[in-house]
Amino acid sequence: MVRVLLTRPQPGAEASAEALRALGHMPVVRPLMVYAPCPWTPPEAFPEAVLLTSAAAVHHAGSLAAPFQQLPAYCVGTQTTRVARAAGWHHAETAGPDLATLYQALAGLGPLRLLHLAGEHRTKAEVRASLTIDSRTVYAASLLPLEEPGDIDAVMLFSPRSARHFAEEWDRLGRARGALSVLAISAATAQAAGAGWRQQVIASQPDEHALLVALDQLSL
Repeated sequence: MVRVLLTRPQPGAEASAEALRALGHMPVVRPLMVYAPCPWTPPEAFPEAVLLTSAAAVHHAGSLAAPFQQLPAYCVGTQTTRVARAAGWHHAETAGPDLATLYQALAGLGPLRLLHLAGEHRTKAEVRASLTIDSRTVYAASLLPLEEPGDIDAVMLFSPRSARHFAEEWDRLGRARGALSVLAISAATAQAAGAGWRQQVIASQPDEHALLVALDQLSL
């Protein structure tokens, strides 16, 4: 059994906690971010499809997104796809594990006008010439202080921003980096967490399932 700190916002933190319990591990939930919806206006030109890069975008887009739920929705990650389908997006599909891969996949479909329902902090990726992206900020994530998590073995980190903030908070609490292993969803996330940890393991794919698999690589 591994005692794993989860710092992602709700409701994602509890979903990850359930997945950890199912594998026989002990989750410790201490969200370092809280999401809030942002006011937004739909584009004047109706899109041909929608980009959903996080489950938070699905949760916080609100009723203004309803007219677009009949369109194809291309999602980053399988979790976003599952949440989108549950929320009424009838044609949601996973188009890649990250934004760069998604853009590459969509470029082969020909010219497309896309509505990107996004967070305030976005991953940068090269937009292919065949894609016209109309982005709308539908949620913002505010940072929270880390509450003392007690005795843990590892932390799961899901983004560079949260990883950087976690490292700062861990240091602020006076905890030793050498006593904790880091499971990072990407190389950029691991880099943002910095050095000095007992062990750093990067998921083979940028999704939660790969992070859970990476637990088996820890030396505890």
